[in-house]
Order: sequence, then structure tokens, then C-alpha cells
Amino acid sequence: MFRDRAYEDFRVGKRRALWALCSVALIFASFASKAQTRGDTDESRAGKILAEEQAKANHLTPNVEPRAEQVFERLERDVVNPVFVPSGYSVKLGGLPTGGGFSIGPRYTRNDLLRDRLTSDTYVVGSTKLWWRGATTLEMPSLASDHLSLRLIGAYEDAASIAFYGEGPTSAKSGESNFRREFTTGQLEAEAHTADKRILAGYRVGGLLANVGKGRSNDSPSTSLLYTESNTPGLQNQSHYVTGTSFAGLDLTRKDFNDPKGLSLEAANTQFWDKTWGLYSFDILRTQALYRFTYANGMRTLAFRARNATTFTRGGQEVPFYLQPTLGGPDDLRGYDRYRFYGNGSSEVSVEYHWSVAETLELALFADGGNVYQRPGLIGFRHNRGDGGFGVRFKNKEATFMRFDMGVSPEGVQAWFVFNPSFGKLARLF
Repeated sequence: MFRDRAYEDFRVGKRRALWALCSVALIFASFASKAQTRGDTDESRAGKILAEEQAKANHLTPNVEPRAEQVFERLERDVVNPVFVPSGYSVKLGGLPTGGGFSIGPRYTRNDLLRDRLTSDTYVVGSTKLWWRGATTLEMPSLASDHLSLRLIGAYEDAASIAFYGEGPTSAKSGESNFRREFTTGQLEAEAHTADKRILAGYRVGGLLANVGKGRSNDSPSTSLLYTESNTPGLQNQSHYVTGTSFAGLDLTRKDFNDPKGLSLEAANTQFWDKTWGLYSFDILRTQALYRFTYANGMRTLAFRARNATTFTRGGQEVPFYLQPTLGGPDDLRGYDRYRFYGNGSSEVSVEYHWSVAETLELALFADGGNVYQRPGLIGFRHNRGDGGFGVRFKNKEATFMRFDMGVSPEGVQAWFVFNPSFGKLARLF
């Protein structure tokens, strides 16, 4: 009996174990089926996403720049760079004083002389108004571990018809005349700089041979017919000069999207020693402060500039009229004729608001104000002249290479098409 009970218990245990094993098998099969279903679903979903991405890729189009951008890029590559960043034979645009008309001529540039230590630039330009200029520059730009540069500059300039309205801030347009001015110059310049050329100082020594004659324009009488040596110093007696210029600059600007932002300061003092008559020796001190404020991710700029030029004489010396500071033209009072005002000193303030239409195109609004004076004590806002206007600027990656400005003043409307920035560095006097 005991044996039968033990056998019965064994059979019951066997059946329970079999049921448990079947249950585990069913549960595992269920999980496996669900996992397979999930895997099939995930695989199907991944395949669907892949198919959608492929379909989108088949319909994508290249990111094409706007047509205007393409045109400006071709212009920069094919026209601007060969002219304004030349190498070898090229064409020179500009180079004459404003008022000479559109100028053009051949140019030859080398940047690889003396194993890339010496550069040379030679050009001759002329205009339909019979103005001419030829110049040669030799430069060693990277001496003393790129902290020193040397330049040798020689030039001849024949400006056939420069306007002259008389001296002083009250000169009238009815007094317009014109004269011919010839400058033959040679200069040797040494410039020391540091902090990536943000701080610089230097000295320039040279000579100037000046000649003034009858103007070639038929639009106004020759200056010698309306004025005399007594009220226009240097009209009859021109001098040969030895010159010396000390200059310095501080650049605190930073690059932005289109225009640099920040403050820059410049100053230059030039001494003229008259070696012909001993009557026209003088100094001229020129200063400039420029501040640019950018906003809207660099797309908008407010620029402010203040400039001053003051001459100093000693012992009864005089400043010849053809070397006096002037106002009027594309670089200061843009609503007035070029060389509209002559004086022994000049001061000028300009403000510009410009915005970027594209990386290579900029529009601008501007206002200018300034005056000339006969001695340092008269500097101020007396007889101040003002104008306003708008402009268009064409730029490459480095700077403005061409601009059109239209200025409006009480004396009329002036349009200027020039190959230099509106707020540039202090230019050489000659």
C-alpha cells in the first residue's frame, strides 16, 4: 500500500512538472512572438523612414546663391582683383587728384623680387582732361621680423586745371578760376609697427619741385588773370622744397561682418623748407579720428570722422596757395565742388549710416560739415558749411574699392564716382 501511494505521488509530480514545463514554453513562445512582432515593426518603421529620407534626397536641389551674389563674385574675380590686387601687367584705374576726370593707364606690379622681400609698382595714368600721373614705388614690407617697412617713391603729376575760388571761408563761386599744377616728387619712408600693425610710427624725407602755370580749362579764366601774388601767395614764385614728415597711428578696431568697428587715430606733421626763395617755409599738422559702431550682426554701421589740418609759419613766411588745405570734393564736403574752399587751416566732421545689402554691396546716408580758416586762432564753427546725401559702395573681402556718392548743399548737387573708401586713412600730401 505504501508502495502504491509512492508511485501515485510520483505520477502526480511528473504531471505537475510536465505542466510547468509546458507553461514555461508557452510563456517563452509568447514573448518570442511579441519580440519578433516588435522587431518586424521596428524594421518596417526604420525602412519607412529610410525610404522617406531617400525620397526627400531625390528631390533636393543645390543651395544656389542669389543671382546678384553670383554677379558680384564674378566681378570681383575677373575685374576687381586683377585691377586692385594686381600681379604682373594690369590696368590702373584712378590715381589722379579728384577733378581730373576718369583716369586709366598701364600698370606693372611685382611681389616676388629678392625672394619675396621686395615689391614694385609702376603705373602711368591719364584722363580726357589732359591730366597725367606716373609713379614708381619700391617697398620692403617685412623687415625686422615684420616690424619695419621701407618705401622709395618717385612720381610726376600734371594737373592741368585745378579750380581756385580765392582764399578764405567767404570765397564766392563767382570767383572761380583754374590753374595748372606740376609736382615732381621723391620720398624715402621708414615705418615701424607692432601689434599686427595696430601701432605704427615713421618718418618720410623727400623733395618737391613745384610749378604753377596757366590753367587749360575753358570753363573758367586762368587764376593768374583774376588774382595776384599779393592775395594769392606763390602764384608768381614757385619753390623747390625739401620735406620731412613724421607720422603715427593707433588702430583699436576689430573686424566685423562687413566693416571694422572701434576707434582709430592718426597724425602727421610735414615740414616744408623753401630752398628757392626762402619765403614759403611752413609746417602743416594733420590729424584724424575715426570711430565705427556696428550692430544688427554687423549689417548696420554708424561711422564718425573728425579731421583737421593747420599750417604754422615763422618769421614772416607764407603758405603758397597750391599747398594750402582745401575743403570740397568726394572726401570731405561732398555737396561742394572740388577745391571749393582754400585756407591756411581746415576742419571737417562727417557722419555716415550704412547698411549691407550683400557682402559686396553697401548703401549709405551721410552728412558733412566743416570750414577753412586763415590762422589757428580762428578754428571753430564760424562760417561752417554743411551738406548731406546718399551713396552706394562696392566692396571686396578687404575694403571698399569703388563708390558713388551724391551730395546736396546750398550750392547745388554734386555726384562723385571714385575708387577709394569714404573714410580712409590720411593720404600723403603729394
